[in-house]
Amino acid sequence: MLDIKIFSDFACPFCFIATGIFDKLKEDGIEFAVEWIPYEIHPDIPLEGKSVEGKHPKGYAEKMYEMLSNLGAEYGIEYKIQEKDYNTHRALLAGEYAKSIGKYDEFSKKVFKAYFTELKNIGNIDILDDIANKAGLNVEEMNKLIDSGKYELNLERAKQLTDKFEVEGTPTFIINNQHKMVGVRPYKQMRRSFLAYN
Repeated sequence: MLDIKIFSDFACPFCFIATGIFDKLKEDGIEFAVEWIPYEIHPDIPLEGKSVEGKHPKGYAEKMYEMLSNLGAEYGIEYKIQEKDYNTHRALLAGEYAKSIGKYDEFSKKVFKAYFTELKNIGNIDILDDIANKAGLNVEEMNKLIDSGKYELNLERAKQLTDKFEVEGTPTFIINNQHKMVGVRPYKQMRRSFLAYN
């Protein structure tokens, strides 16, 4: 069985595509275990978000949107052009809670959709609570555990793994704790790459 670690952030559009890749691998009957490792890309972004205006060269956003739309179409994933980047810290902590109750897949897909399709500020606690509630999480328990600092330890462990595997960006896939693959490609290429290490 393949063991796959994926270093991911909810602000990473290609990580959203990875959810579709894993779903298709399951459909194809490929046996694997996946662990999503939180990797906070922009911890400095304020809770209200930060405008992306001036962040990239002219025309970059349109080209990126076109590429993402083409890649996402295969998995029914829709993107809209971002006007802001949002803080993902609390969402990553909520993701750790979701893992603890076996609901990470459902929760993460809803967070990605909120960020990239609905253009919602997932750094806003009310918006995050609503997403968690719709994913079937116990919001009161989740917030109590997050606020206790319980899941900050998970993020510290994730940073240690980031150093161990020399991860520099998202998504980074670590296969069977040995092989590193960075970024996403069309599904057939991804499937072939994973199976090469099986």
